[in-house]
This record gives sequence, C-alpha cells and structure tokens, in this order.
Amino acid sequence: MRHPPEASLKAAWIVVLAGVSAALHVGKLPPAIVALQQAMGVSLLQAGFLLSLMQLAGMTLGLAFGVLADGLGGKRSMLIGLVLLGLASVLGGLAPGVPALMALRVLEGFGFLLVVLPAPGLLRQRVPGAQLNLMIGVWGAYMPFGTAMALLLGPWCIAALGWRGWWG
Repeated sequence: MRHPPEASLKAAWIVVLAGVSAALHVGKLPPAIVALQQAMGVSLLQAGFLLSLMQLAGMTLGLAFGVLADGLGGKRSMLIGLVLLGLASVLGGLAPGVPALMALRVLEGFGFLLVVLPAPGLLRQRVPGAQLNLMIGVWGAYMPFGTAMALLLGPWCIAALGWRGWWG
C-alpha cells in the first residue's frame, strides 16, 4: 500500500529521529565518565567496558537481531527497541553499582539493534523513489548526529541533572 508523499516523508523523518535517539544512547557515556568515576568509583577499565558493551552486542548478535527485527516487522521492532532503550536508561540511572549498569548497557545495545537494523528497509518502503537516495543519505548521518548531540549536550545536562538524570 502506497502512502501519500507527505505521510511517507513524515514517517521517514520519524525513522531517522528514532535512529538519532538510539545514537544518543551510544554517545551518552563519554561525557558521564568523570561523574561515574566520582559517584560510583568506575575505573578506566570499567568505563572502557561500558563504552564497548553496545558495540559488543552489535558485533556478536547483529545477525540474530536482524532476523528478529525482520520477524517482528520494522515498525514493531523499532518500537520495542525504543522501549528497551528507554527502560534500560531509566533503570541505569537508578543502578546501585557498576555491574548493574553494565547489564543495563547490554540491554541498551539490544534496543539499539532493534531500532537501527530495520530502518533502511522502512525507508525503502515509505519514501517515494525520487526522494529515496536523499533519505538514505540522511539516514547515514543518524549515528554521527546523535553521538555529537550527546557529546555536546551531555556536560550541560550532567551539570544540571547529575549523571543519573542524564542517563535517564
């Protein structure tokens, strides 16, 4: 079923913004490292693991989550992924220690995969042919844009809300 061009482009921008939101979760840790060291005694080694856990999820489980996302359907996969990201973030902000924070970071990695893996297919389904190349190009910027936003806004948010507020 084809959708009107305006609705299709609106849906495409929602897909891109979901990707940017997921990328914010990847980029939220670097600005918080000093605060995590002060509040929880996170070592540099632990901070490195916290940084790499989302990439580890993608590296080891990308194929499995791609099959899962395909089975769920693109829209449902993205919604579940966004809920997982949000839930893991809120719970991470309440984490009593580093092990819990690490476990929740893995859950964020799963949510990230469920958001970003179906996105190109959803864009191909929704965007009219003449605008598809442009929107795929825009999609290609979701990760640098989201992580850059996290790196720029993180220090201010941490100063205002603390690391727990930023994490949530």
